[in-house]
Amino acid sequence: MKKRLIALLLAGTMAVSLAACGPDNSNPSDSVSNGSSEDVQQSTPSESTPEESTPEATPTPEAQGYSEAPMLADLVQGGTLPKLEDRLPAADDIFIDTADAAGNPLEIGTYGGVINLLGAGGSWGLSRPVLEGIIRYNSDGTYYANVIKSFEHNDDYTVWTFKLREGMKWSDGEDFNADDITFWYYMCHLTNYDTKKSWAALKETVDGEDAWANLEKVDDYTVTWTFVNPKFPADFVENGDFKWCWAPEHYLNDMIPDSVYVENPYWEKTGLSDEQVLLNAQAKGIDAATVSDLGKAVTYYWWNEDGIPNLNSYVLTTKEGNNSRDAQLCILERNPYFWKVDAQGQQLPYCDEIHFNATSEDGQDQLMFRSGELDIIEVAMQDISSLLTDLGDKAQLRTLASTNWGSYLLTFNYTCTDKNYADLFSNVKFREAMSICVDRDQVSGLLSEGFLEPGQCAPQEGNFGYDAEWEAKWTDYSVDNAKKLLEECGLVMGSDGFYDFADGTDFTLTIYTYTDSGAADAYPVFEQYYKAAGINCATKDIEVSAFDTEIDNNNWYAILGPHTAIGGVSLKSRVQPFVPIAQSAEWYGEYGTYYGTNGEQGVKPEGDMAKLVEIYEKWKATPDSAERDQYTLDIYNLHKENLWTIAYLKAAGAYSLVSSKVHNYPDLLVSDDLYQYQNIIHYWTLFKTE
Repeated sequence: MKKRLIALLLAGTMAVSLAACGPDNSNPSDSVSNGSSEDVQQSTPSESTPEESTPEATPTPEAQGYSEAPMLADLVQGGTLPKLEDRLPAADDIFIDTADAAGNPLEIGTYGGVINLLGAGGSWGLSRPVLEGIIRYNSDGTYYANVIKSFEHNDDYTVWTFKLREGMKWSDGEDFNADDITFWYYMCHLTNYDTKKSWAALKETVDGEDAWANLEKVDDYTVTWTFVNPKFPADFVENGDFKWCWAPEHYLNDMIPDSVYVENPYWEKTGLSDEQVLLNAQAKGIDAATVSDLGKAVTYYWWNEDGIPNLNSYVLTTKEGNNSRDAQLCILERNPYFWKVDAQGQQLPYCDEIHFNATSEDGQDQLMFRSGELDIIEVAMQDISSLLTDLGDKAQLRTLASTNWGSYLLTFNYTCTDKNYADLFSNVKFREAMSICVDRDQVSGLLSEGFLEPGQCAPQEGNFGYDAEWEAKWTDYSVDNAKKLLEECGLVMGSDGFYDFADGTDFTLTIYTYTDSGAADAYPVFEQYYKAAGINCATKDIEVSAFDTEIDNNNWYAILGPHTAIGGVSLKSRVQPFVPIAQSAEWYGEYGTYYGTNGEQGVKPEGDMAKLVEIYEKWKATPDSAERDQYTLDIYNLHKENLWTIAYLKAAGAYSLVSSKVHNYPDLLVSDDLYQYQNIIHYWTLFKTE
């Protein structure tokens, strides 16, 4: 069954996984960083091309030493924690965090306090806000090394060298080095533990056979990855099997049974039975009934769960409940070995703890926010105005901008078996008529209380490829012009006031709406406009799962929904959703099936649809960043010309209310898988209000 790309109207989960700057309310510490400005890693982006692995260093204050949170200083004085200089990486390898994803300077914070958030919803929810990946992306698509110190590649991008930070440690104080990478790859990832080994970052297909990347340990702080085909940094972040290519060998080495062992050059069989590793896991508090269950914890060690050491700013220390999903309270405490400092040498994070609180009743989160029990909540569009009015300067609205290309999108089946319909849908004048026959201003008021502005299916502001002219294309409301276009398409007005095909057959546009998306409720708003323009239409409300069968049978005509069938990414390094290359998206129908099955099934693309594929093949083959960017724009331009999917309103983001005492929370950031690992939760800081 084909899987589709459906991005919901309100994108993503709670926007706690972002980086941004806060208001100017600095209260700097007296201590500053040591080490020269040329030696330390900066978060400031480079002015050079994205392929350069290390950002240029920016000036830092004269250093007299690093400082730490008072709670950690007390532990050092009490003898239960090593001195700060013994917990941080070597001076040359410390990461100095100075800027958000947009290049804005981050506010210097003060230590202490607790930030209260909504329940995490499981291990992933606890992990996502604090995860640190291989690299970090800036808003302009540039990127730089994060967990690793640096990376470089050969001329054809098939060999990548990762340099690690000497002296960097896991959250339990053990060294992080090349053994943790080789262990993850050969003893965790390549075993049958990993149910997602099919992800594309490390496995390629060569002559019909699986070809895995080759990993070599050069020294304790250097590894090389060798691929068959060119590999780009987006692959490191986009694919779950390569975002975090490390695991704590010292902690997990007694949880690998011989039954899953894969031959490799670095690690031998452990001699452990399935029964023994389960006992070993149990002794460490890891709840696993089977080796397969245990494998998830081993493979996805980065989950903030069960005390497994990590490299993040916070670690799970308290869990009240059976598991993190239904726990009433989950507490994350600062990682005393975190390897980042601010511009004044203060070890991050600022806040002592992050609390995830469970809520059970509708509206309880808003009550808890009003009373100060929660510091950040997600809010629906219709609640924003009243809440901001009531709360005044006690709250700030923050937006997680969508990467979707619009809201309330209408797309057509260009490969449907009825030639009359297929030809009509392929006529650009028909799509223009379907666009301009709707009064977007009125629709905005009816469906979003005026919150969403009129707009076309196009990259949203802040996304790569944004074009104001494209966004406004075919948005001027005119029933008369719509009718002229329909007649230019060959449709003929019938005696019933609706258009028919030129051969006299009935033209009724059957529009599918998804039951679980809210589109069925919105359909009547659009129906009145379509019928006023002479388009007889009918709706078919259907469950998403049932619609998969309709797609399989190529038995559909049009789809309307508040979600987007196109978009969902913002970076120039990812063009796949905009090209008919897989059995995944409605807007290109069976054209994608043709590519995905090497022409054995589906419909062969023609015209501009075929050009998309041609450009994609060039994009895929070049290692040159400038060329890749131009190919991406070429693909976008074809979408601008054709508007295979039309939108009636701009895409909605996710909206959060943030307590005014929380600083360094994003004003705005684009929601994207690549951006979500811009996590600067460690930079959140609190101040007390009057």
